[in-house]
Amino acid sequence: MRFVTVATTTALSAVLLSGCSFISGNSGQFKNPFAKKANAQSSYYGAQNVAQRCQIFSPRQPIPRGCRPEQVTLATAPQGQFGPASQYHPSGFPQQPQFGQPQYTSGAYGAAIDQAQYVGTQQKQPRVRKPKLRGSLSLGVEKSFQGDLLDFSVRDDLSPINSYNPQDFNEGFVQGSAASGSITQTTFTANDLGAANIFAPNGFESASEPSISFDDVWSTPASLRGGLEYIVGKNTTIFANAGYTAAEGKSGDAASVTATLFRQDLTQNFAQAVDAMGDPIPGSFVPDGLPTQNTQFIPNQEIARFNYDFSDLRQVDLEIGARQYFKPFSGATNGQTVTPFVGASVGASRVNAVDVSVGQSQAFFQQTFEGATEDNFFTVPTAANRTRLYDAQWIPQGQLNVGAEWQLTPGFALAAETGVKIQGSRDLADFTNAAGETITDASGDTYLSIPFTLRGSVNF
Repeated sequence: MRFVTVATTTALSAVLLSGCSFISGNSGQFKNPFAKKANAQSSYYGAQNVAQRCQIFSPRQPIPRGCRPEQVTLATAPQGQFGPASQYHPSGFPQQPQFGQPQYTSGAYGAAIDQAQYVGTQQKQPRVRKPKLRGSLSLGVEKSFQGDLLDFSVRDDLSPINSYNPQDFNEGFVQGSAASGSITQTTFTANDLGAANIFAPNGFESASEPSISFDDVWSTPASLRGGLEYIVGKNTTIFANAGYTAAEGKSGDAASVTATLFRQDLTQNFAQAVDAMGDPIPGSFVPDGLPTQNTQFIPNQEIARFNYDFSDLRQVDLEIGARQYFKPFSGATNGQTVTPFVGASVGASRVNAVDVSVGQSQAFFQQTFEGATEDNFFTVPTAANRTRLYDAQWIPQGQLNVGAEWQLTPGFALAAETGVKIQGSRDLADFTNAAGETITDASGDTYLSIPFTLRGSVNF
């Protein structure tokens, strides 16, 4: 019996040892060919789970629970923005949908790219629709570089030169008396140097009467605009704006007159009057011979200045247009990009009526002749002479711009742009010209300017 027990125990031990050899994969009489493969797969999946569970995305993030320090790894890209190396892209800007690459965003058009979640599980998140509409608000100024608002050759009825007569401003005085033996009358006047008669009306040497430009008429126009911008493609938007533009009317020199100043001294001598007997008549004197004349002159003297005063500019602007965006200058994972663009727009402006008045400053002939250079002009009093130059009207306009847009946040961007603006000519108000003809179909110049605009945009 003891022998049987020992034999049975020995056999069971052998079987158990062989079974242990099968499980552990150690060498023995019976070996499992799948043991090594199963252990390798178990080791792989175990390491992968540890890598996912112990991965952090910032050096300041605490160590996940259940992870030892040596198991912790740092992700190489922000969570939600990396996958296969061939699919990682830098952030874009609101009008830059990766130039042909697929793109999904929850903030701005192009600001967050391909937000499929590749981390760990490599399962994509639902696509988020790109924003299609933006609101914008802009502030701008513009500087005119071509175009005249008032051309005196057209509105010759407003020309102050046509009706200017220096003889209206002659000065003079009288010295002496008949009792003293002579009277001298001194007269200061202005005329052309070659005038046969220095007292002939409307005579002078020259006049300067340039046309008055838009830039001369108004201070720098400032505008406020608001509108909507619709994203129609990867790099293209269309927009519609409405705005208001204002500028203060300015005063300035309109014309000047240059002439020769003359001083004429006309002297008449007198003698004691006598009666028929040849006796002096007390208190009575008679001219003694013909008067003598002495004339002096100073050429090329400014004798008159004319100035204008225009009403303010007020206009309502409407425009539609499009912008084409290009590849950003720079980009970063936080979405801040600087992207160049070009744009064009057309529209119309409702401009207010324009009035003008002309004033005159006149030289004191005597003071100027005697060499005065200060306080030698006075303002000529005139009645109210406000004249309608243009009626209120709609005029067409167009604009070409270049600029750059800076994406500050996923939903907000700033842009700066400049270019060339053209505005159609205005129709002049009806007037009667210097020849007495009624003019009804005259127009002014085309307005050209360089605008500069700062624009802020918010995604809807």
